[in-house]
Amino acid sequence: MIRFVSLRVLTYAILAFVATSFAYLLAASLMHPEEVLYPPIATEPLPPATAQMYLDVRNVNPDTPLFERYATWLGGLVRGDLGVTTGTNKSMTPVIEELGTRIPISLRLVVLGTVIGTSLGIVLGMIAAVRRDSLGDRASTLLAFFVLSLPTPVIILIVQQINQGVMDTTGWGLPAINPINPLLEPGSWESISYQIKALIMPTIVLAVTAAASYSRYMKVTTLDVLGSDYLRTARAKGLTKGRAMNRHGLRMALIPMGQYFAFAVGGAFSGSLFVELMFNWQGIGRFAISAIQMADVNGTAGVVLYSAILTLLSATFADFLQGALDPRIR
Repeated sequence: MIRFVSLRVLTYAILAFVATSFAYLLAASLMHPEEVLYPPIATEPLPPATAQMYLDVRNVNPDTPLFERYATWLGGLVRGDLGVTTGTNKSMTPVIEELGTRIPISLRLVVLGTVIGTSLGIVLGMIAAVRRDSLGDRASTLLAFFVLSLPTPVIILIVQQINQGVMDTTGWGLPAINPINPLLEPGSWESISYQIKALIMPTIVLAVTAAASYSRYMKVTTLDVLGSDYLRTARAKGLTKGRAMNRHGLRMALIPMGQYFAFAVGGAFSGSLFVELMFNWQGIGRFAISAIQMADVNGTAGVVLYSAILTLLSATFADFLQGALDPRIR
């Protein structure tokens, strides 16, 4: 098992490095931070020597060959240095500091939403398969397709409108935007309680979308297991459909779900971009959007590295689950 997981981790680490390197080369080729750092409409152009110094210290000077800039960036990556922010951000904030501040904010959404959505989707999908063609199966199928057909921003607006309707009716509701209340003392119970309440609606959005996707996939895998020979044999020996499924079929139905988990985490990260924007969370998603808008080469590469590591960890966890559920994979 250790050898199996170690080989997978090594493979994913290589893929993460390749993806991040490709993202940096692409960003450095297509983005032009020198144009937004010193726009042509400037009334007093800076001396060429000063402009060159500013671009060199950020490692975004277009006069420097691309692969030389990449080698400099790669040397910093080995030391744990992702460079400084570029583009319109003239403060030269280290990218690693920005990521260190924003990643914990995003992980609250991605991890919590994925775990709740995955668990709910697996349960609903299995029940729908065992009780196929029942009223509950048809209702869950219709609801899942309805959710999957809606873009994430529309789901967010629906959740916000429901919250607003409850607030108008009862006078009680959840914070609509901004998880931090500046009027509350940081670290106090009131501040912590406000942050927990502010976490509910974004988590609901991510969990609902994940549950809809997982329930459809889990239903298909469960139906395949229900039609297998070994489950028919268990039923012939006197076990009910539910007991035979719990004792023999559940493990086999969960095996394909393990690999799907890695892609679900990536989908949750993509969904969190809209969630952070529309709920005003200062997480990695909002930083990714702003980095692209202001031609931040180093920031964009840092976001891709975070996404690659997140996928690496989720894929490794999925492989571990698959290996634990099916020893043949090892």
